Amino acid sequence: MKYYIGIDVGGTNIKYGLLDENGNILNQGKVKTMRDNGSDIIEKIMEITEQYKADYSIEAVGVSAPGSIRDDGFMITGGAILDFYGVNLKEILEDKLKTPVFLENDANCAALAELWQGSGQEKRHFLTLVVGTGVGGAIIINGQLYKGANFNAGEFGYMLVDPIQFGDTRRSTLSLAGSVGFGIVEKYELRTENKGLDGKRIFELAETGDVAAIGVLNGFYDRLAAGLYNLATAFDPEVILIGGAISTNRDVLQELNERIAKLQMGHKDMGNVKLPPIEACKFHNDAGIIGAVYNALMK
Repeated sequence: MKYYIGIDVGGTNIKYGLLDENGNILNQGKVKTMRDNGSDIIEKIMEITEQYKADYSIEAVGVSAPGSIRDDGFMITGGAILDFYGVNLKEILEDKLKTPVFLENDANCAALAELWQGSGQEKRHFLTLVVGTGVGGAIIINGQLYKGANFNAGEFGYMLVDPIQFGDTRRSTLSLAGSVGFGIVEKYELRTENKGLDGKRIFELAETGDVAAIGVLNGFYDRLAAGLYNLATAFDPEVILIGGAISTNRDVLQELNERIAKLQMGHKDMGNVKLPPIEACKFHNDAGIIGAVYNALMK
């Protein structure tokens, strides 16, 4: 049996696991990290790796990280981890761990996990969309991860879904208008001045008839459905998989499918066009470590 370590570097925690070559998670955990301290993150990865190497012969370490990452491990950007901008994290980690390291963007790793063991199995063409504080994504074409000319493919959150006002393009993107963090929580706070609620609570308030919550969710659904409709017509995938906490809510997925169908019905030329279903990702918190290991296995 061959053993691999999966590392999922997030802004708050590093999730990690020991996996075998079949994708079984044999052991896992997480540690808090300091987002603005790249040295602390590297040290934590070293500790995790040494802990497993004491008992297992490790073939490789797969790392999932935020940002745009070249195939050689160079971090073009590092998301919220500013210390990772402009460094070759693969080379740094391999020098310290004395073990092969394979690095990939976190949303891409989520898609690879679905391709290997999840809802994307036996699918040749599919997209993943991770909806949380912002919106991220990934593209699988012909069973392969598509990264684009500049390693930015799948950044669906940059799509424009609202008219631009006052020259502020960012406010009109899917990451703000169609995300839980900005598209639901922030907009509800602006309407009500009610602070400290999360997306789940706002969904609950809508069910009780809260007018502000209902209005906010209607806007959220419209914008996210528009983004999904754009992706469906642009890529023609077999399925679009939704990740993030909202993907566990069947009512959300049903609502999105219904709104996309309504958009299609409003276009007289699309009567015979088949659009992909919107379904849930299988993996949530474990997607990063599973996809990171699969990336290592492929390479």
